[in-house]
Amino acid sequence: MILREPALQLDPRVRTLWTLEWTLGGLLVAGLTGATAGLLWLGDEGRAGVVAAVAGGALTALLAVAAVVQPRLAYRRFRYEITELGLYVARGRLWRTWQIVPHARVQTVDTKSGPFERALGLVSVAVTTASSDGGTAVPGLDRHVADALVTELARRAGIEEGT
Repeated sequence: MILREPALQLDPRVRTLWTLEWTLGGLLVAGLTGATAGLLWLGDEGRAGVVAAVAGGALTALLAVAAVVQPRLAYRRFRYEITELGLYVARGRLWRTWQIVPHARVQTVDTKSGPFERALGLVSVAVTTASSDGGTAVPGLDRHVADALVTELARRAGIEEGT
């Protein structure tokens, strides 16, 4: 068992990505609850419209706070490293999870990059295993760091190109 935190941290730009994702979620909630409150108000359900507006406002405010706090905490608490045993990942804000994915169990190593990740120059690396949990992922990496991680994990796992 490894009794220390993994050595490597995610790219700092991932905080911007996560802030953007939380902000968009908050805007979606604000829009939906605003539309619901407006429709209730127009349908002569004034009291229900006020309740929907207050509840939606409170939820939107909570999501706005989460958009500021969550990315900072998640960034600080997510670390990874390739060790002799395997890919070692530690994550979690309140409940910490330490995971070692043994090199021999790695089946595939994939990269993905959504539109916001691409705009920020970030890539996520997904490691798939035969376990019921399915593996792990390391989000928010610079493209060059992700390429090096994929290459090293594939090399250690004995995965050849095209297999």
